[in-house]
Order: sequence, then C-alpha cells, then structure tokens
Amino acid sequence: MIKVFRAFFLLLVSLSAGAASAGPVSALDIMTFADSFECQDKFPHHSFCEAVQFKPWTGEEKAIVGSYLSKINDPRLAGVLKAIQQTGITKIHRVTYSARWYSNPQFRRVEFVRSAEKAFLWVNPVTNVIGVTDSFFAGTPFMDPYAKVDRKQINILHELMHDFDIATDHKYSTDDFEKAAGWDWNGKEAVVTGLDYEKAKAQFQGVLALVKEKKVAEAYALDRELGRANGFPTLYALTGQFECFAEAVAYYIFDPTAPQYYRKDLKTYLDIILSQ
Repeated sequence: MIKVFRAFFLLLVSLSAGAASAGPVSALDIMTFADSFECQDKFPHHSFCEAVQFKPWTGEEKAIVGSYLSKINDPRLAGVLKAIQQTGITKIHRVTYSARWYSNPQFRRVEFVRSAEKAFLWVNPVTNVIGVTDSFFAGTPFMDPYAKVDRKQINILHELMHDFDIATDHKYSTDDFEKAAGWDWNGKEAVVTGLDYEKAKAQFQGVLALVKEKKVAEAYALDRELGRANGFPTLYALTGQFECFAEAVAYYIFDPTAPQYYRKDLKTYLDIILSQ
C-alpha cells in the first residue's frame, strides 16, 4: 500500500511539474484587471491620469474582455505569453481616453496630453500601461471578412504584441523583422521596398476619410483589401515598423488566408519567432 501511495504521489508531482512548465494556455491566464492607477509629480506625471481618466472595471466589462483574452490561445503564442508574463506587464486598465506623451524640458519630465484618436485599446510605451477605452465598448462589432472573427479580437492581440515587443526590448520587431518585411530607409523615412509608398499613404488617407465619415466597416474592409494587395494584412501595417510587427503577427494567428498574401520572407520569419 505504501509503495502504491508513493507511486501515486510521484505521479501527481510529475503532472504538476508538467503543468507548470507548460506555461499559460491563453492570454486570460496571464492578464489581470486593474481598477486604479496612481500618478505623481515625477513619473508617471499627473497629466497622464488626467489625460486618460482611469476608472474601475464593471463585471460585465471584465466578462467581455476576458472572453476575448481566453480566445488568444493558439499554441504558437506560448512563447509570447510567457515573455509577457515574466516581464510583468500584465495589468489591463479601464480608461476613458488614450494619450500622447511629450518631453517638457522646462520641468525635465515626461508629460502627457489627451489624444483625439478614438483608439479601442492601447499600450503606452513610456508607462507600460495597457488601457481599454470607452470606444472599445461603444464601437460597432463586426466580423473580419477573411479571418471570420470579431475585429476586436484581432485588436486585442495586436496590442498584446506591442506588450510583447516592449517586454523583449523590440528584439523581434527590428533588424531581422524589418529585413523580412522589406522595411528600409530611403534617406527621409522608413518605407517598404517594392511598393509605391506614396500611393499607399494616399490610399490610407482614403481609409481615414471613411472613418471620419463614421463609415467604420467600409474603412476596415478597404484597409484590409488594399493591405492584402500589398502583401500585408492592412494598409495600417505600412505606417511604421512597430505597427507592422503587431499587425503581421495578429493577423497571422487569426487569418487563415494570411500565408497566401504575406511575403515569403515575412512568413518564414514569423514561423521562426512563433516556434520559440
């Protein structure tokens, strides 16, 4: 009997160790909902709290965001989730607005101002705060035409990739990624080689014009269509390397058609980092 009990005990220990080493199963396993945030005279300055307006979560809001987080459970994201967990940038805050930062040389500090942009959610790279705005809950939900999931689902993974990017000090979003995606410096700005970049920027202005007209679904569909035609998930991905990285991974996970239009080198690179 003692031998049987000992064998059973060792089995439980082994299973527990295996579960621990397996890491998080979904983003819901590592992210927590924070109801408050404190600013100060130095950093983060009071202007940050004034700009974004933190508020407590409601039970319904937690359930909605938690449902999205639970579906970020692709095994390829195991390394991403583990890196975020180990770095500790895991608190999600409920905010009213988003904010921009700037350096105030007079007082030698970083200050913040409210952004006119109605972002659904954001990761502030200066404070490492993750915020979900009023716009996230007020925004009209609709399905991505290719990924067949709610576009908010992709939005959340996009921001978690910014979180991962910050957690790894941009180790995966520069150099090798830029080469794989085709980013280069033309002497004036970062561009994607092989594209008519001025045309792409003009097309993106057309997308933004639709947003201003409150034709959000039409704007999203156009952003996707024109982005795919250029070998990327969206035109928005062409606005900068860091946005490109977040978009590329998010759609690679949720859009089964992504391998059909991604550049070969980009697809190869994503397969490498998502296997770590």
